[in-house]
Amino acid sequence: MLGDDMPWLVPLFFGSIAIWMFPKSVETFARNKSESLLRALRWLPFALLAVIISLRVSAIFSHDTTHIEVASYLQTDSTTIDRLHVLFAGDGLVEWMVLPLVYLFAWNGQGSRRAWTTQGLHKLKRTLALMLLVSSTLLFDDSAYIVPETMPMLSMAAPIVDVWSVVFLILAEIVVITGLFTAYVPSRGLQRYRERYFIPASPLVLTAFAYLFMAHFSSGVFDTSWWSDPRQDDAYATLWLWIFVAFNLHIFAAPQREIDAHLGAGNGRSKALAWSIGVAISLLILTTALLMHNQQTPDATAVQTSLWLAGWMAILMAGVLLLPLVGFDDGSRPELNWVRWSLMFGPLLLFLVFDHAPFLLLGSWFAIMATTPLSWMWEDSAPSPSTTHIATITMLSIATLIFVLMRGEGLRYAIPMGALLCFVSSMLDVRHATLSRQ
Repeated sequence: MLGDDMPWLVPLFFGSIAIWMFPKSVETFARNKSESLLRALRWLPFALLAVIISLRVSAIFSHDTTHIEVASYLQTDSTTIDRLHVLFAGDGLVEWMVLPLVYLFAWNGQGSRRAWTTQGLHKLKRTLALMLLVSSTLLFDDSAYIVPETMPMLSMAAPIVDVWSVVFLILAEIVVITGLFTAYVPSRGLQRYRERYFIPASPLVLTAFAYLFMAHFSSGVFDTSWWSDPRQDDAYATLWLWIFVAFNLHIFAAPQREIDAHLGAGNGRSKALAWSIGVAISLLILTTALLMHNQQTPDATAVQTSLWLAGWMAILMAGVLLLPLVGFDDGSRPELNWVRWSLMFGPLLLFLVFDHAPFLLLGSWFAIMATTPLSWMWEDSAPSPSTTHIATITMLSIATLIFVLMRGEGLRYAIPMGALLCFVSSMLDVRHATLSRQ
């Protein structure tokens, strides 16, 4: 960490990311000045993070006792192996986590210029900037970057690199990056889904998620005991919320983008949007209230807290309806598309402010699953899904909720079972869209 060496590097780093919330404006402005300025702005976040990491490496291997990790974990006779463990598993682990993601601001479709459009790259960078900025105060501990008020009096046991933790982090990076790519790479049509028997993501990605959800099941994060102190491990919880966002991008974003584009001209979209929002908010309120009441989290006011959380999610959903007015017209049905994206990103966004925002996860998944068939049912020109399709998702959703409530273990079972339900729902949606075109 930086200690008292140039603490301004971290806010400058996040400032270099913040400008990519408006990638089109940044690139237009920089290109009008010079190509060199454009390249500099693209590489700035990566370069600043590289400097931050290099300062940390220097402090650890030169045994700078004013550095918080050196004071906490290392002795003057610590071996090189000990220092490497601290470097890769210590307080600066987050730097290694975000390094591959930050590179994407510099990446400009190299090697795939025929596949990527400028608009697609802008959307990828905008989404990535949003994820990193929302997570910044949760991932980066201020006390580790700005001069800490107190230094540890005694050395603590140094962290050790665990092989399975490395595998976990690599898979998490893979699913996040490939999720962003999948959501924004130009469409290749529904043929690839038909060839996969309507599977909404590649078998390799699904295998990675299967491993990650097994790791979640044994990790204890979001289980019953975790809620006694939700801020006990913000960085780890935020990493899991990243994984859930990546899951949403793989399972919902890309399939729905292609599905909506091939299901009618959109007559009756206003009615479908109204019903979709109404049902989504109802499911969100009901599911979140039941889960929090079941856990009595945070206390006897669980239902009141759940209504507060769901209310903020509803405000977010209402706010994004204005985005098409300012140019964010993603998808063939931009209003409904942004409502879905608010549900996909909502728990991560609200976790920045509300400790118990992860309780919104299951309700958000239920809401996303409901919006797709509902929009087809109410749009005049879109073929309605079969009764079997609707009944299957409804019964499986009810069964999942009942099982989770009966287990009473927080989100430990809710997340893997909800994810499996999302996978089945997306398969049925892709199947319906594919067969409707034949």
